[in-house]
Order: sequence, then C-alpha cells, then structure tokens
Amino acid sequence: MNPLAAGTLRTDPALARVRLAPRKPLPDATAMAITWNRIGGLLGRLCARLGIAPAAALAVWKVECGSLAFVRGRPVLRFEAHVFFNRWGKDHEALFDQHFQFGGRNSIDGARWEQHRFRRNEKDEWRRFHGDQSTEYQALGLAERLAGRETASLCASFGGPQIMGFNHDVIGYDTAHAMRQAFGRSERWQVCGFFDFCAAKNVTEALKIQDWAAFATTYNGHGNAAAYASKIAEAHTEACLLLERDT
Repeated sequence: MNPLAAGTLRTDPALARVRLAPRKPLPDATAMAITWNRIGGLLGRLCARLGIAPAAALAVWKVECGSLAFVRGRPVLRFEAHVFFNRWGKDHEALFDQHFQFGGRNSIDGARWEQHRFRRNEKDEWRRFHGDQSTEYQALGLAERLAGRETASLCASFGGPQIMGFNHDVIGYDTAHAMRQAFGRSERWQVCGFFDFCAAKNVTEALKIQDWAAFATTYNGHGNAAAYASKIAEAHTEACLLLERDT
C-alpha cells in the first residue's frame, strides 16, 4: 500500500473488516473516553500499523473537535469566514460585508481567524457562530445561499479531525461536498481521512514522535501553532492516563 496515495486508507479492503468501535469499551464517562468508545477500534488499528501511540491520535481528535458527539448527516463543523472571503468574498465585497465579519477587515480587531460573525440581513444583530454547532450550520447555510454548496464546503473544516474542505482531494474525494457527505455518514471515513491527511502532509512522523510543535505548524498553520501544540500536549497527557488505566 502506498501511504501517500490520496484516499488510500478509505479504499483499503482490509480496513473495511475492522470494527470502528473497540471490542473492549472504556468504563469512563468522560468525553474523551466516549470518543474512544466510538472510534477506538479503527483508530487503534491504524495507529498500530503506522507506529503511532493511540493516545497521540486521540489527543489531536479532542483538540480539533472538542470530543463532540457524532451526529449522522451533520459532521462537526467550523466555518471559516476569512477563507470564505478569500474564495468568494473578495469578488463580492459589498455582499460579503453585509453578511460576514472577521478580524483584520473593516477595522475589526484580531487575527483573521478571530472575531467571526454573521447576520442574515442588515436589520439583524451580528452573531458569533463558533462554539455552537447549530449556529455554525446556520452560517454555512448562509454561505451556501450566497455562493453555492461547493464553495461554502471548501471554506469549512469537517469531522473529528477538522479537515478543511479545500483539502478534499488530498484524502481522495472529488469535491469538498463529497468529503462532507462521507464524514456525515460515518466516523469511519473521518478516521481514515485523518491518517491519510497526516501522510499526505508529512506529519505522521511528528505524530509518531509526539513533536507537537512540528505537527501543529503543518496541521493547524504557523499563526496558531504554539497554542495548538500546548493544547495537544495537555490532551495527550489526559489520553495517556485514560488508556493506561485500561491496560
């Protein structure tokens, strides 16, 4: 198997027989334990294949999606207003500014990935949408109405590993919407997508040796790498304690 071929893991017939959930669930009631009890079977098998400690992958999962529960048809979402501006808004500035805001534009404080707000019409109050999945999906729905389903999907990250829609081809999907649909059908495709993405972006080794700074620099971007590295390190400590108790 070529580990760098797009979508290798999701099309590997041997993995189709691997249970998504672990055979022995954890008794803990924490969000991280509940996540492991949903995806630990496949996650653990792929970690063993790649020489990665399961706690390392589980830590990234927690940091990326906050261990939110899987909801069929609605994978965990983060809509990025500044990416939407880059891909659509810069050619429709007046219309974009009627509906979306982000840091660094129109005298709004903060970095581009901060201060994201939206409103459906000019009479509405501006609303923050990060931190609440219902509101995130409202923001995505507004972007779909303005720019179309595919453009909106390109500008959001999906699932437990929070893979951006514009990276759909990296993990073997023809479109961002196709990736979004697959992630909404099963966390199986999210787990495969995570490891395929790590391989394609050459961060598998950083994950293996738990070099969180190197991992976060590529996975999360230079601008916020230090903050993400710290969060992953903290989550890794929690994951180690959780999984070690079960051994």
